[in-house]
Amino acid sequence: MSGIVSSTFFSPTHTSRTIARTLAAELAQRLGKAVEETDWTLPAGRGHARALGPDDVLVLGFPVYSGRMPELLEASMAGLTGRGTPAVVAAVYGNRAYEDALLEARDMLTANGFVVTAGGAFIGEHSFSRKVAAGRPDAGDLALARDFAQRAAAKIATGAPAEVAIIGDRPYRDRWPGLVVKPKTTDDCTECMTCAEGCPAGVISFDNPREAGDGCLRCMACVKHCPAGAKYFDDEKLLGFATLLETKFMDRKEPELFV
Repeated sequence: MSGIVSSTFFSPTHTSRTIARTLAAELAQRLGKAVEETDWTLPAGRGHARALGPDDVLVLGFPVYSGRMPELLEASMAGLTGRGTPAVVAAVYGNRAYEDALLEARDMLTANGFVVTAGGAFIGEHSFSRKVAAGRPDAGDLALARDFAQRAAAKIATGAPAEVAIIGDRPYRDRWPGLVVKPKTTDDCTECMTCAEGCPAGVISFDNPREAGDGCLRCMACVKHCPAGAKYFDDEKLLGFATLLETKFMDRKEPELFV
């Protein structure tokens, strides 16, 4: 069978990347296709037009931001087109709720010529807390992801996979207005530039990584990936939300899968 499995993801803290790669590898093996990867995490990787054909398969992985797809992916999604191309969508959320994000992704892909054959809501460690869903996706999550991909592959292999029903509401929930915040830096900073190189919003200065411009996504990539532990946020509302998560959303949730 010709065509590729296009593993496409936006993944500041690497949880969505892990799920997308797991799904793509299993689909490729089952369908006899090669995997090609498109990383939308950094600004240079986003916004390019891409077209997939009927023999290709799209795997799309992204984190849930307040029950929605990340807003900064809109241009990339608009430039992604298919011609009856099967798609498998994975929304990764931090053990609170994924709300309308999975449905929103399906609607956007359907409008652009894809047939969303399967969709899953997976759990990843919350970006605001290392305690909420710590270490996830874990081995159990990845086993479920592989089984999910096997079922999706069997559906795709029929040659005429039907669009999957996915829960969510229309109109989608309003986007959280968010907070105008910036990461701060302690004296432990070694100027290794890991934060600047990995900032999805491109707001951390390469001249001085202790400085950040406007437009922070609060994705926490700089905090979680700093080898010196020098990045932090001290906004009271953000810290209050993290405390809420650690109070009310510690019980383990399992992936919800639609095939």
